[in-house]
Amino acid sequence: MNRIFTIVAIATMALFVACEKPADGSENNANFKLTTKNTFDVGAEGETIAVTYTIANPVADANISTTIISGKEAIKSVTNPAQGVVLVEVKANTTTEKRLAILNISYSTEAYDIVINQAAGSGSGNNNNNSEEFDVEIRALYLDGYYYGEKYGEGADRYAFFLSRKGLNNGGQAHPEDSYYYIDAFAPADKSISLPLGTYYFDKTNSGTPYTINSQNSQLIVTGDSVETSTSTPLTDAKMTVAANQITLEVTIDGKRHKVNYIGDLGMEDASGENGDNGGGGNDDVTGGQDKEAKTTLTGDYHVTFDGEHRAKWGYEGDYWQVGYSNYTIFIMNKSNGYVIGDTLQLDIITDNQSKDGDFYGEYTCSYTPGKNVMMAGFTNNYAQSVGTWLFDYASASAYNGYAMIIDGTLKITDNGNGTSTVVLDAYDCLNNNITCNWTGVIEKD
Repeated sequence: MNRIFTIVAIATMALFVACEKPADGSENNANFKLTTKNTFDVGAEGETIAVTYTIANPVADANISTTIISGKEAIKSVTNPAQGVVLVEVKANTTTEKRLAILNISYSTEAYDIVINQAAGSGSGNNNNNSEEFDVEIRALYLDGYYYGEKYGEGADRYAFFLSRKGLNNGGQAHPEDSYYYIDAFAPADKSISLPLGTYYFDKTNSGTPYTINSQNSQLIVTGDSVETSTSTPLTDAKMTVAANQITLEVTIDGKRHKVNYIGDLGMEDASGENGDNGGGGNDDVTGGQDKEAKTTLTGDYHVTFDGEHRAKWGYEGDYWQVGYSNYTIFIMNKSNGYVIGDTLQLDIITDNQSKDGDFYGEYTCSYTPGKNVMMAGFTNNYAQSVGTWLFDYASASAYNGYAMIIDGTLKITDNGNGTSTVVLDAYDCLNNNITCNWTGVIEKD
């Protein structure tokens, strides 16, 4: 769910990797090794492929070298933007013949041949993926996203964000009738919460190397008359150029080319825990000493009920609090006509396992100290966003009747074995008001 991004249903895909012996016939001594396959199939429209590698024992004065052995007419550029990745930009094929290109990538005495098979074009000259003609052009006014640091792999910082015309409301939800371009990108690790400048290319191998866009998560979400009627479509190609306070995004979706221009601040919410904001890493007080007093509007005990139209969702957050166990966010929401109206529980829990598949059943104790079987206590971060466990009472999609951060108590989630779960909450806000809930229903994967 990536914290505030409650509307996204992430598509998944996997690409298995393989490598071959060096071209000179010697055994690979682990100095230089491909971590992707060495044969790629490319459509007539062209694309940028990422060939990833590792160098276990660097050789003094040795550098990555690439040579186009054959098929130069199919290759627009070959670059090595960061250690661990070679990007090969394949031109669109405007002929009616298939094309074959072979490249050699070498390091010191070791080398690999990369084979690119490209499909035939129509011969009409309209397959040029580099033309300036786009089917859809949008000017985005909002960038909403998170900086995750190196939580998802060493050597690269992760940035996950939306570009849209309407942005997200204060509940982290999309507005109706808008297009949300969700981009999951990686850049060199430098602990900057602003998206680094440079050119990013689509990576079907999802290597997580710098200056790549993860194909597994990146997608277009189009909202209908409510967020519940949203549609999600994966990107099939993408290129993103980031300049000072400006993003130019070019993507292919269902065979159509989209261009998104954004001018504005490139800063994002810091979810890394590296820069003194929120995050775990062994801190006893993950709030960074922020004020935790009186963040409640309750004047007495409160029993939370969910009946009529309501919905419950769970999202896997990885090892968000950096304690070695899986973190899940669970939302249970009252709704009306597809909108969140009335009571909503935001439960932030750390399990006793490393499952990614919704194994969040067990008993939890509320605490500000991250750890096994902990329900994280509520607080507000430097961006006035609600982190941890909270009760909200929504007056509308963008306004509250009331709220309470939960700082003490217990939570029990039981698997009933029939597709339903039971959630029993016995908790307290910062004014010692007792907040309770006993709900049974289906918790969907978000």
